Formats: sequence, C-alpha cells, structure tokens
Amino acid sequence: MDRDILTQALEYADLTSYQVDAYLTLLEMGVAPAIEVGRESSVPVSQVYDVLRSLESRGYAETIEREKLYARPSEPDELVGELESRGELLQDAAEEVHERYREPVQMDARIGVTKRVETAVENAQDLVGDAETVVEIAGTYEQIQLLCPALREARERGVIVRASVYANDGELPPEEFDPEGALSELRVCSIPGPFLVVIDRHRTCFAPNTRSDEDYGVLVYDRILPFVFHWYYLTCLWNLYPTVYADDRDRFTYVTLEEFVCDCSRLVDEYDLRVRIEGIDLATESETAMDGTVTDISFLGDHRKRGRAALSDLGAFTVVTLDAGDETYTLGGWGAVFEDIEVRTISLVGIDAGETPLARAE
Repeated sequence: MDRDILTQALEYADLTSYQVDAYLTLLEMGVAPAIEVGRESSVPVSQVYDVLRSLESRGYAETIEREKLYARPSEPDELVGELESRGELLQDAAEEVHERYREPVQMDARIGVTKRVETAVENAQDLVGDAETVVEIAGTYEQIQLLCPALREARERGVIVRASVYANDGELPPEEFDPEGALSELRVCSIPGPFLVVIDRHRTCFAPNTRSDEDYGVLVYDRILPFVFHWYYLTCLWNLYPTVYADDRDRFTYVTLEEFVCDCSRLVDEYDLRVRIEGIDLATESETAMDGTVTDISFLGDHRKRGRAALSDLGAFTVVTLDAGDETYTLGGWGAVFEDIEVRTISLVGIDAGETPLARAE
C-alpha cells in the first residue's frame, strides 16, 4: 500500500492530514527531534509540537523531553485494533446500506414496493426459497438464470417449477442458461411481458417488462391478488405457448385442476383415470395425499357438446369426483370452498380401459 492510500485510510480513522503525515514520518524515522519531524514532513515547524502532543494524547506517539523535544511512535496495537474495528464497522454499514436499498418499502403487511426491477428479481430469490408446491415464473433468459440456484434447491424439495421465457422467434438462450435440474417445464413466450413470479398461489413478485420506462417492483403476500396473477400467468403467459423443455418426472403432474380437466375431461367416460392427489383436507385443514380413480368431471356448461374443454370454460367452478376405494371425495382447485379436498397437485398415474357409460348407469 503506497503512502497516499495509507494516508487516506488513516484520515478515515479521524486523524487530520498533519497528524497522519507526522505519524507516518515518525514510523519511518523512529526516535527523532520534533523539529526534524517537521522538516521531513509537511507539518509547519510552528505547529509540529502541537501535532505531536495531539498524537500522544490519542496514544499514537510518545514525546520525550531532553535538551529538545523528541518523539517516537507508540506500539501500534491500539491503532491497529481501532483500524480493524472501523473496517468491520464500515463493511457492516456497506452491507446494511445495500440491504436497505433492496428491501421493499412496506405499504402494509401484505404489499411492498421495490425501487428497481433488478431489486425485484433479487427479492424473488427469497420468495422461491419459501416455495412448497409450485413456482410459476415469467421473465427473460437472464432473469430466470439469476433465479436458477434457488430454483434448483426448490426442485430438490419436490417443488414444481414452470417458467415462461420472453424470446423473439429464433432467439437462442445464452450458453450459460441450463434449465436441467432447475425447471419442470419451459415455454417460450413470443411477446415481451412483465417479470412475474407466483409462489404457491399466495405470494407474488411483479415488475414491468424491459421495454417499459417504469422501474419498480411489487411484492404481494396474501391469498387474493396472487391468485389473480396466477390466472393471468396461466391464460396469457403459459397456456398459449409451446413447450421447449420438460422434465419427464413431472410430465403428468398438474399443478392446477383446470389443466387436468382440459386434458382429461374427454377421457373420463371411456377410461378409468388413476390419479394421485396431494392437497388439503378441508374438514381437518391438514395436508393429505390419496390415490383413486376419477369417476366424474363437471364444470359450468359441461352439458354442451364440445371438444376439448378450454380454460375459459373453467373459471366458474370445476369439480372432480374421486373414488378412493373406501370413500368418494369431491376435489376442487386451490381455494376450494364446497369440495372435500383442496387439490395442490394431481398426477395422472395410469389409464385403464373402463366400462361404457351405459354399463355404468346400469
């Protein structure tokens, strides 16, 4: 470290420029007459005595009365300790400043606002760390890549992770982008949209898209608004677009009952659909898991003859009936009100040839 940098550091320790110069000169000279210290430094000779005595009062130097005043540096332990403690204090302060800058401003206990889109992405990492069932993400390749370490940890906990990436036609992902182990499924959205993370349907992180001149983020912690964001994600950023990557272990696991109904409502009259569900028993408000066979699927307007059900058909109510062997249950999606089980995930584990509708009626 050169003398200029050392001078700057000692000035951070509340020494004046004259005190620093005199002290560094003493370190180089050892024991020296006060007047020589003034001549070898920038301290005026008329002030050198006062400067040396001020260093002595702080424990950095000792003065010796002989035929003239001498001075020598004190053992540096005290100064070194003070510098180290100040360094730790400044480091802690720097970290705290950064943390307060990225911390959302709480509008109330349920909503916070961040000051930048980048800060919103950073805060989304904390949300992902709390995920228990499903993470839904929309963002650029770079934004999703930043979340990949947290997403991999979530996948190791058994969390389903669905990502929709904004990319132009023919645009290739960066070389460092690797969805394996981090994502259950990746789809490509051909129009730019907002950065959006929905965690377990009751936590959300949102920020405007990169083409917007607005720079902020919003964090939502409740069970109402995040469900609205979930439906926006499902209908506008997910369902319309092609899959470019899928983890086979999650291929037949649905995180919405509506998507299961879209795929399977036409099959239930001709086949026995064996499923495993995980969710909440509404009677006991406890987590539950069970296996069974789907015996009926109903939704508003299901009497009308049509092809594959669309998500727009399922916005009112959607109920699946499950024969679990010893008992029959009705299943509803997240936020179920009238059903027996609130389904978090439903996995299609087998399809068997079933009885005809007429035979079932008999």
